[in-house]
Amino acid sequence: MLDSSNEFYLSSAERQIIITGIKRGLERFYKDREGKPDLITERNFISRQRASYVFDSIYHIANQHPELNVTPEIRTAGLSYGYVSLFFETRKIVVTFSQVKRPEDLPEYSEYRNEYTEGNRLYNPQLSFFREEDEYHLKIYKHLVVTYNGSHGPDPLFVWIGATTPEQNAWIYHEELNESVVLG
Repeated sequence: MLDSSNEFYLSSAERQIIITGIKRGLERFYKDREGKPDLITERNFISRQRASYVFDSIYHIANQHPELNVTPEIRTAGLSYGYVSLFFETRKIVVTFSQVKRPEDLPEYSEYRNEYTEGNRLYNPQLSFFREEDEYHLKIYKHLVVTYNGSHGPDPLFVWIGATTPEQNAWIYHEELNESVVLG
C-alpha cells in the first residue's frame, strides 16, 4: 500500500468508500436478478447493468461521508452510457471504475478516462522527462482507476486500484484494495 506521501495515496476511509460501494452495488444487483429468467441476449447489456448498480452505490455512499471531502459526479460517455467518478478535490485526484476479467488486466481504452489519464504524465518521472514548463502550473487531476470483477456473484473476485499511463496501455502503479476500516 502506498504511503501518505505518494501522489496517488488514498486513505483507508477513502478506500473503504470504494470497496463498500462495489460490494453493495453487486449485492443489490444480484438480489434484484434473483429468480428472474435469463434472457437470450442478456450478454449485450448485463455488464453495463451490473456497473450501473455499482455506480449508484458508490455515488450514494460518497454523499453520506462529506467529512472525506469527496465529490461523486455522474457523467455521460458517448450518448448514453452513464458512469460515476469520485473527485478528491483537495489533492486533485479523480477515481473512475472499470469491470475487468483478471486483476492484472488494464481497463479497455476509453475516451472519457482519457481526459483524466493525461494528468498522470506529471506524476510519472519516466513519462514526464520532456514535459513543458507550463505543465507544472496546470491544475491537472491525477487519475486512479478501480478494477473489479463482479461477474460471479455479489462478492467481487477482486478489487484493485491503480494509475495507468496517459495512453492507458500500461500500469504506472497497481495494487489490491484491502478492507481496513468500517464506515458508519
